[in-house]
Amino acid sequence: MNQKITKKVRAPVRIDFAGGTTDIEPFVSRHHGCVLNAAINKYVTGILVADSKKTHLEYTGNIPTSSGLGTSGVMNLVWLALISKEKDKKKLAENVYKLEQSQGLIGGKQDQYASALGGINFLEFNKGEVKITSLNLNKRLIQELENHLVLVYTGKPHFSGNSNKKMIDNIISGKNIQNLIRIKNIAIEMKNSLLLGNLDRFAELMNEETENRKKLHYSIVPERIESIIEKSRENGAIAAKICGSGGGGSILFYGDKKRLKNYFKDKIIDFKFDFKGLEWINSG
Repeated sequence: MNQKITKKVRAPVRIDFAGGTTDIEPFVSRHHGCVLNAAINKYVTGILVADSKKTHLEYTGNIPTSSGLGTSGVMNLVWLALISKEKDKKKLAENVYKLEQSQGLIGGKQDQYASALGGINFLEFNKGEVKITSLNLNKRLIQELENHLVLVYTGKPHFSGNSNKKMIDNIISGKNIQNLIRIKNIAIEMKNSLLLGNLDRFAELMNEETENRKKLHYSIVPERIESIIEKSRENGAIAAKICGSGGGGSILFYGDKKRLKNYFKDKIIDFKFDFKGLEWINSG
């Protein structure tokens, strides 16, 4: 009898509010890092079908290509969850990071942990360890966040490895360290603003994060992206945050959601927060 094994796994992508790049070496070893991010209900789904003759693996995702939402890390997490017997989400996230590092990829840990855990998390990186603080915000505040946050795909492909390498090269040469330290501290302040329910301060910090991120390398916010941000302010945006390592991909705005959606139209990626993280949907 030809026994067939089918596994299906789903994991969310993330939006990063503050602290990105501080989860990448050598910054972590020298200064420690921290990131505030959130999983959203846009997913990578993987299916593994195997029998005695062949194995078939496929991915599907309901997000644009190179969106700056951590998709490549999520795909690796889904793949490892499919082929491994490991069910500990934190161990899977860490193993994905190690696998990526063994392949010479330049990146950090925030994408894998955000996807594995789900929810809104403050992640601290120190000496190879990850400290996770889940922000258990009340439903009213979560709803208010969702009512003011607008995610826009700029249509320009984003390749995080290229941007990250440029920033890491600057770190190694001693450039822009103070900007990255400020970005790390903004993540801490932003976490505190959410815990206090102060969304006005949260929005201010989004803008400050972007201003400091722009200084890390000129390619992070090119003229075209700067123009999109400027136009957004004329159409209801109070704050703008570059997603991922910048250069393209997606931008997260905070402001008048109706006006922003009317302006950006089909560039909008509608979302709500995901609080489940990595899920094994079925196996047999």
